[in-house]
Amino acid sequence: MISSRGEIMELLKEYTATQHEWIYQFWMPGIEEWNAERQVAYANGIVLGKLREGDAITRQVLKQGVTDKALYSEISVNLERHIKKIEELEQPDIMQQKELKSYKKQQDELLTYSIDEWIRKNCGWIREYVMGNLLYSEVRVLLYLHYSFDNYDYQRKNPFCSELNELEIEFKGILNKHSQFYKYGIVPIDGERELIPIDPPRIYDRSIDKTFFIKNVPLILLKKIDDMVFEGMVKDFSVRLLNEPGYIGKMECLYLAEALERGKVFDFVNLGDYSISRLYSEQYENCMWVVIDSHNITFEELCDDFETYNNMVVTQVVHLQYEKEVDNAYITHLDHEYVFYTIDEYEVRMSDVSQKGTAKPRMKSFKIDNSRIPFDYRCKVLRKDENGNDLPQEDEQFLCYVLECYFKHKDLLKEYFYKVLK
Repeated sequence: MISSRGEIMELLKEYTATQHEWIYQFWMPGIEEWNAERQVAYANGIVLGKLREGDAITRQVLKQGVTDKALYSEISVNLERHIKKIEELEQPDIMQQKELKSYKKQQDELLTYSIDEWIRKNCGWIREYVMGNLLYSEVRVLLYLHYSFDNYDYQRKNPFCSELNELEIEFKGILNKHSQFYKYGIVPIDGERELIPIDPPRIYDRSIDKTFFIKNVPLILLKKIDDMVFEGMVKDFSVRLLNEPGYIGKMECLYLAEALERGKVFDFVNLGDYSISRLYSEQYENCMWVVIDSHNITFEELCDDFETYNNMVVTQVVHLQYEKEVDNAYITHLDHEYVFYTIDEYEVRMSDVSQKGTAKPRMKSFKIDNSRIPFDYRCKVLRKDENGNDLPQEDEQFLCYVLECYFKHKDLLKEYFYKVLK
């Protein structure tokens, strides 16, 4: 009897490998690895696809049975995750609102009914897909595999997950122990690795002829940095990648498995022109900290509605280094990272800038080094209204552009920079 996800972890990893193959065929049209029959088998997901193909390990696991507690746990986590994802959208569409209502109804029923009654009311779809060929005890396990794999896949791709095991296999012998990868978990864009700033963003490593997808850096920012690299302002640039095997070949086609950034409006605001000399250290209640010295500026966003990950509080930090030359200032280094605090550390950090987050090592999203970006450098901002329509372009100072790409509380940015300009 299965009582926890740990007992099926090897199977979930096998499912991940098959998912990788499934995705690859869409990025590289024309490959012949998946025939029409297999396409149909996997049309409703990896778990059902494995069952339809007669996967021996999946069949064996189905016969083990699963406890009510384990099944309840995976379903509960799954529903909570989908509810939170929609509730965090700035402008959920009608379909998303209907999905939210359905998820909340299922969540309420999960608390009200027995697990078997909940399955009867909410999982009629599973019987249609398996066509009555399974015992009910096996259907329960199949549902457990379905929800477990969905949760596991999400956690594997979570923005705060810093695992590098798959990438370490790919870059072993390619990147040395002193590289940005082994120091910070990020991969340099250089003569061997090319940035491909299309949706979704990725890099191509010609030394191993593989494409990797970028993690935690929005496309709109990558496009700006790519332009700055071309113009010579940015010399060294490194990014975080999804922890998964690379895809063979240079993948330059656009394929959206789902609408990326769906429901999110990038509402950039013109925060005006400002100089190094006018910035100052500040803290806010809700809260953003700005710490400045003669060579560094650090912005950290600490929120009442803070993010959590594995019982840790997660904050965002944008840090830059700069140099002054007569009347001009230049950004020489810039990075974004997530910081992980214990609950106790976070409570102290809200009032003490010296408190460090030690729950987990910091996790960088990107890093710019050895650069010469004019502090007042402005870039074009593409904006959209709540209906997705293009608005007139505006200019924004690059630092504010970076902050607005990441920080949740735009009101704090407005307040700080408007005070700077007074």
